[in-house]
Amino acid sequence: MSGWKPLYNHKKRMPRNDRALLEHEFFTRIPKARKASPVFRSIFDLMYQAHELARPGKRVLNIYSSPDFSGSREEVYRERFFNECEYEAMDFWEDAFRVDGSPLPEKHKLPYGDSHFDLVVTTKVIMEHISEPEDVVREFYRVLKPGGEAFVIAPLVRRQHQKPHDYFRYTEYALEHLFRKAGFSEVMLTHTNGGIVTLVSYLYFFQRELNLPRPIARFFDFVHTRVAEPLSFWLDRLDNGYGRDLTLYFMVRAQK
Repeated sequence: MSGWKPLYNHKKRMPRNDRALLEHEFFTRIPKARKASPVFRSIFDLMYQAHELARPGKRVLNIYSSPDFSGSREEVYRERFFNECEYEAMDFWEDAFRVDGSPLPEKHKLPYGDSHFDLVVTTKVIMEHISEPEDVVREFYRVLKPGGEAFVIAPLVRRQHQKPHDYFRYTEYALEHLFRKAGFSEVMLTHTNGGIVTLVSYLYFFQRELNLPRPIARFFDFVHTRVAEPLSFWLDRLDNGYGRDLTLYFMVRAQK
């Protein structure tokens, strides 16, 4: 590896609008992120939109579904997407906001004053794990400055996980209602994928539940990531508009 050189120096500031470098960071440093996955591509697009707004002097809160937010996922956002602004990160795990791994006394209340942040982003899906989503969305609204924006990912079709703290799935109409009821003046929604990707995803999860012998499971993993998933990404374009009804996730961008 003596002739290998990094694409750029991690200690230097990344050019703000260099989307290609950010995309490289996202898909190489975030575990399991694959360019062939329309879900991860949609998450990157949403976070890039947030990055474009995160100018010097802006305040950003990143909320992550984890018992202890750390590692390469958090670092890539802190060091690359939001490196020019005032950045804070916290966890949401087992139906509670957490600081340093410990749940807060008021589990659905953010520990910040009113109108504190310019952006609130959830870089991993938390909405299905909130037992009282109206309370949390109102908290997003409360801590945002006037004109501030929330960038949120919410599932429509997803198997149960993080049991027993898996409470809801959301239609696009439920999400718009939820955010407008909290006070947001503008709510924009996009879907991450079409029905073919959802079908392929569920077939993959089904075979994982079979507890197949390790060599066979590895073979199916290879087929999924190298063949089925990339192929479904292209075939998704043939779903004639039904994808929005069968998407895995919706991406929400809401303005106070």
